[in-house]
Amino acid sequence: MPDVDAVLEALADAYPDADPEPSNEDPFRTLIGCILSQRTREGNAERAVRSLFDAASTPGEVLGLDQDRLEALIRPSGFYRQKARHIIGACRALMENYGGAVPRGREALMRLPGVGPKTADIVLAYSYGAQTVPVDVHVWRVSRRLGLAPIDADHEAVKEALEKTIPSDYKVLYDRTTLRLGKEYCRKSAPRCGECPLRGLCDHASRGLSVP
Repeated sequence: MPDVDAVLEALADAYPDADPEPSNEDPFRTLIGCILSQRTREGNAERAVRSLFDAASTPGEVLGLDQDRLEALIRPSGFYRQKARHIIGACRALMENYGGAVPRGREALMRLPGVGPKTADIVLAYSYGAQTVPVDVHVWRVSRRLGLAPIDADHEAVKEALEKTIPSDYKVLYDRTTLRLGKEYCRKSAPRCGECPLRGLCDHASRGLSVP
């Protein structure tokens, strides 16, 4: 395993504009944004979020839309019929069980339709100020290649390893920077190891390991 302090220092140096503090974004917008971001490009999801929230910005308002209207608003995100069902189900659960508020507990969030571990953790970190590491495909890949988690670890096992390894005050910074590193350098195919700012700390780069 690499020196965690050295990894965090290298990430901070590579991305000096990355905010190490958790955010306090609108939790409902964060939740819906995560649902819309599934299996689509970031730009498509952002267009769908803007379109929807221009028309309805609370669970009650979303439930006031008929399904055809909702599907039309979120169509840019793709898989819009399935996502509309998830959004309607989540909004109903929020209204019936939480008075229209988004819950602050991971397990409660994961009981909402369309919400898995990553979405729950994003809401907690980026809307409720929790120092936690949401593990998306980029964080999952970078962490395993670095040697911070076992090569065969699934997303939840990677999260468990990172929660133990990354100091509390650096969890959000780690998430923000490894997300960018995964997009820019540590790609699934043709990773740019020779240019990566973590190349001297990485098992994948230094030992030629094959980690997808």
